[in-house]
Amino acid sequence: MHSDPTDLIHRAQQGDRTAFEALYRAHSGRVYALCLRLTADRALAEERTQDAFVRAWERLATFRGESAFSSWLYRLTVNEVLLERRAERRRERTAARTSPRRTCRRVSAAIC
Repeated sequence: MHSDPTDLIHRAQQGDRTAFEALYRAHSGRVYALCLRLTADRALAEERTQDAFVRAWERLATFRGESAFSSWLYRLTVNEVLLERRAERRRERTAARTSPRRTCRRVSAAIC
């Protein structure tokens, strides 16, 4: 049974999980393909796909219908992947600043 996408969106916005599951099934393949293009890693693409749909559920009330739901979801997905990419870079920089090797160099320089 195929429901009207507008009806599914409105029902999901009201908290209908079954309607959101239908939206997930309709869009998950394209969202995964987008995540795979952006990450070039299958496992990471699966994680980002899940992240995007979690965020979509949280932000569904902000969808106003001024564009296609797929366009809104596409932008949300790209933003989610980019946010996680930035967070990963921050984690890597923090790890590099606090690495034991770097700490040892600072201690050695202070001793000399």
